[in-house]
Amino acid sequence: MTLDNFHTGLQLKPIRYRGWLINTKVIDRQLWLRWQHPNESFPRYSYPVTERGLTDTIRYARFLIDLAIKLEESETQ
Repeated sequence: MTLDNFHTGLQLKPIRYRGWLINTKVIDRQLWLRWQHPNESFPRYSYPVTERGLTDTIRYARFLIDLAIKLEESETQ
């Protein structure tokens, strides 16, 4: 999804999911979803928002966050 297709009046506020911070950033006229581990000071992970939409991209990021949490939990066992 490029900015030409993106409604720029939409306010995209950061959200929290299971302690992780999820936000957006425009990079080279492309909207990206970025997420940050609770123990880090910057969003290490990102994924472009495609024509499938922001909701679908957030759903995918939540899936990846859930997977990361499972991996972290398995390391501590």
